[in-house]
Amino acid sequence: MTPLEFLREEFRNVDRALEETLRYDYGPEQSKDFYIECAGRLSRIKLEVDNDGLDRQTIAALRGDLNYIAALISLIERSHLGEFSWPFADDLRELAKPLLREQNLLGGQSEPIIHVVADAPGYRIRYEDAVRSASSRRRFTIVLFPRPLKDHVLLHAIFGHEIGHAALEATNAGALLRSQAYPALTLNVLADEISVDSWLNAFDSPDDLKTELAAYHQRMGRPFRLTSDFRDSWIHELICDLCGLLLFGPAFLAAHRTIIEPSHPNPLKFELTEPTHPPYAVRHKMLCQAMRLLHWHKTVTLHVEGDVHSAELEFVSSLTRDPFPNWAKVFSEQEIDSAIHGLKSVLSELVYAPPSSGTLAKLVRRLNRRLPPIVDGIDSIDKPILVSTDFRQILHAGWLFWDGRKQLEPQSELDFLKTNRLCNQALLQQRAINEFLNA
Repeated sequence: MTPLEFLREEFRNVDRALEETLRYDYGPEQSKDFYIECAGRLSRIKLEVDNDGLDRQTIAALRGDLNYIAALISLIERSHLGEFSWPFADDLRELAKPLLREQNLLGGQSEPIIHVVADAPGYRIRYEDAVRSASSRRRFTIVLFPRPLKDHVLLHAIFGHEIGHAALEATNAGALLRSQAYPALTLNVLADEISVDSWLNAFDSPDDLKTELAAYHQRMGRPFRLTSDFRDSWIHELICDLCGLLLFGPAFLAAHRTIIEPSHPNPLKFELTEPTHPPYAVRHKMLCQAMRLLHWHKTVTLHVEGDVHSAELEFVSSLTRDPFPNWAKVFSEQEIDSAIHGLKSVLSELVYAPPSSGTLAKLVRRLNRRLPPIVDGIDSIDKPILVSTDFRQILHAGWLFWDGRKQLEPQSELDFLKTNRLCNQALLQQRAINEFLNA
């Protein structure tokens, strides 16, 4: 078999694999765009594959393109219904689309194809490289849910951070986010290599870190330096944390603390050999500062709400508890406030809006009665009262219930999994309510 014959055989295999994906059930309107874009890319490749005069270099390049499309198609086999919460995935898709829109060659706006996949590792969003999508109509954004946590929608709020990563890679939003947030976060400690070095070796830096820096010096024969690339990576991560908080509200900080803190046994240290992320303590302290600046450290519910108000006091208190030393405070309130205002100017109407006191109390009380947390009721003439509730407010109520459940009357015996499943059911019911109201 010649290289060209093998290329054509590979093309037929990939084309057949794409056709076979149609047998899966992915949820409302979730496979159509994916299929059309992949089919379009294959059609453009076929125009070249049918050419008998291809040289070896072109054949190799086309094989690389086919392998890439085959990898995309393989993802769809891990994205059928039941592998993750599709109501959450649908809400996440609608939240991310405005940030990831890009200008096409005709001057119009092109939305990405956001495809959701169940995967083994942690929460990630893979935004397709611009080179890969240069000749395509739309870019792919692959959202990867950890399969073991498919029912844990409260933890899914961490996707706010991942949306930040994807937005920073987008052509339009990325430039805006950098210009609006980078300046505010690079005035002092993260200004340059010298500033970072002074901070790491300050008199009040943690003893464990000093010991580790000394060991690094002895082992490598030179002192540790946070290079400009890694410093940019730190700023990138911190901006994504702020994006997550602004997009998902207190639920993001709750998920961030729950998922990330356990992976940092020493929250004041970081990996010296590959320092892509700042210490956890720096990230948590910054988010607590931002919570105060946004006034989200205050309760939404009023005293009249009784036990729910007590539960919320417990929730916000535990959420914004900051046990870390002042050394981990690398930004002033003014710097974070400036970054928040800059990010808000880009995120605009996507920024989280907390519910009213009555709404939040009703959502929490429904959970305490083992009911999905939505706002409903019956009016005086026995007609159902249907309300459109932001899915992020449902997550907010879920976290408030979980952290403050010991203050509720009667005290709830729901475990974390059942709490998540009720919240997931609420997202599904809310989707039905929204469809009815929009119709």
